[in-house]
Parts: sequence; structure tokens; C-alpha cells
Amino acid sequence: MLEGAGHTTGSLPDADHAPAPSETYVRPKQKPLVRFGKRMRDPVNAFLARQSRVGTCPIIDPANVPGLVEAGANWQALRAEVEPLLRNRDAIPPLGKISPDHRRIASGPSWKSFFFQGYGYHAKDNEACCPKIVEAIDQVPGVVVAFLSIMEPGTHVPQHRGLTKAWLNCHLPLKLPGTPGRCEIAIDGEIHRWREGEWLVFDDTFPHEVWNTTSDPRLVLFLQVRRDMRLPGRMLSSAIYHAIRHSSFVGDVKQAVGV
Repeated sequence: MLEGAGHTTGSLPDADHAPAPSETYVRPKQKPLVRFGKRMRDPVNAFLARQSRVGTCPIIDPANVPGLVEAGANWQALRAEVEPLLRNRDAIPPLGKISPDHRRIASGPSWKSFFFQGYGYHAKDNEACCPKIVEAIDQVPGVVVAFLSIMEPGTHVPQHRGLTKAWLNCHLPLKLPGTPGRCEIAIDGEIHRWREGEWLVFDDTFPHEVWNTTSDPRLVLFLQVRRDMRLPGRMLSSAIYHAIRHSSFVGDVKQAVGV
């Protein structure tokens, strides 16, 4: 699933605050491919689980995802590179604004995504802003989606689950809040807290929910990476990838960010 995207052009405004909380986005009627995918999700994922070479638990050891350890080794430099974006994040559009299919879980402006790549498409201007981030992403084979996920103070992402076990969600926290409050994710009913510079890898087909009730933003490098599977699973994963790549689900985001 393409979790988020974002694009900026020209100079960034001098701003360091969240957009007006009254802004809301209404999800349109779900597209046929999305509805079909949700109907087929459970039987298809049961098959993919049997093909997995990295286990089927909600949490996956980052060492089982090639390239992740190397990509995160110099995370302080990655954080330094994105600090200007974080300070001027009002220029980054909210996820719900550019991806209508995500509006059930991103109905307001507090969850933003600065998009680098997704399903083979690249946001060249954004990549040019963050060459060290792009170099890190390139160390990870099988990347499906890559973006910076920014959650403003007061963000709550309601419980949901992803579409497919074909890929894994990988979070590298670059900047976590230093003020009191909840900044955590519940995965399959268990609370997990990010640690700066440490990957959190999970299967997003398990129910998960996110909070940032602190007074500071949370910044994570978010990758979706193809799961290591046996040949039949890889073949089905590839078919899912191409179906989504050519769907209006991805097309909406491409149009919004000018890819």
C-alpha cells in the first residue's frame, strides 16, 4: 500500500506550526480495485504467510530485511539533512489531502508525508532535497514505497490494517518528541515505542494504531519493502505490485505530487 506522499517546489516558507485543525478531508467512494482487494485480502494473505521466509509474527527482526542495518547506520546524518524540512513542514501537504483512499485514517492535516518513491515512480525534486536519505534508501533492495512520515502534535491514527503481506513496514525514527505524552504504536494489541536510530519492522496486516499526544512532531523514515518469500509468493507479490502500480490508487498520488 502506498502509505503517503508529498511534494514541495520552490522555497519553503518560514513556518514551524501545524495547519489549522479544522481542516478535514472526506474519503470518496472506494474504487473497485480497493474493494476487490479487501474482499480477497484474507485468503491471499494466508497464502503469502505460508510463503514467508522471515516468519509470520507481527514484529520482524530488522536483520531479516537486507540493507536496513546499513541504511540506518548513519541515521544522525539523515536527521540533520531533514531538519530544514521539519522546521518548515507547513509546506508539506497532508497525506489525506493527496491520497483520498487514506482519508479514513488521515482525515485531517496532522499526518504529513514527504514522498521520495512509490511503485517505481520517483519524486525527483524531493529526492534532490535529501541526497543522503536517497542514498540510504538505495541500500535497501525491494523498496516499494519510501517517504518521510511526519505526525504533528495531537495526531491519532485509528486502528486499521494494511492490504497485503507482500511487503513489510519499516520505520526508522529520526526525530522523536521530547515533551510528555504518548508517542507510540499499538501492533496487534501490543504497545511499541520508537527509539531514534533503531528500525521497527512490522507486518501491517495486523491491526495497528498510532498516537502522538506530545507537544512536538514525530519524524520517521518510512519504507515498505518486499517480504522475502519462496518463489510462488514472490510471483504473487509481483502481480500485486503491478496491479497497484497501474491503479488509480497510485494515480491519485502521482497526480497530486506531480510525478
